[in-house]
Amino acid sequence: MIHIKKATVKDAEHISYLGRKTFEESYGEFFENSNNLNEYLDSAFSLHKITTSLQKPENIYWIAIKEDSSVPVGYAKLKLNSPTEFIKDTNVCKLQRIYVLQGYEGKGIGSKLHECVIKKVIDNDYNYLWLSNLKIKKQAVEFYKKKGYLVAGEHYFTIGEETFGFWAMKTKLCSKPKKSKDI
Repeated sequence: MIHIKKATVKDAEHISYLGRKTFEESYGEFFENSNNLNEYLDSAFSLHKITTSLQKPENIYWIAIKEDSSVPVGYAKLKLNSPTEFIKDTNVCKLQRIYVLQGYEGKGIGSKLHECVIKKVIDNDYNYLWLSNLKIKKQAVEFYKKKGYLVAGEHYFTIGEETFGFWAMKTKLCSKPKKSKDI
């Protein structure tokens, strides 16, 4: 059984570990130079960077924990108010990460984390959610297409001397219904 909770600064160490581990598991094979990968891991998932990120009000994290052992197995990160050139609307959020440890994929954890993100976006009356997905990660692209995302464009991201192609994907969300006032 998996329990998902909103993460706090107290979870920074777990998220730092999960970020490093899951990024390396998911993307490590695509790096030609392991130094580029290691420098990125040290920078993007340092305890200091994660702690600072958790303290920013526009960033919301969730952590998935295996209940029988209290072991964290995945996490999600949402950035509120994050417009992009790929969506004309400015009332937009970015799904920055859904990462799940190898061995826990295909168990619905990513979907449960995604549900938490969607609920938060809708509860805050945002119109769109977007994300970047590595083009060659076909399984992840399909995961998001099944969730209703469409390819909105492409962009590139350089890590060290290596450049990777990404799809920008978006989904339009329906806001929660407004409560009518009694007359």
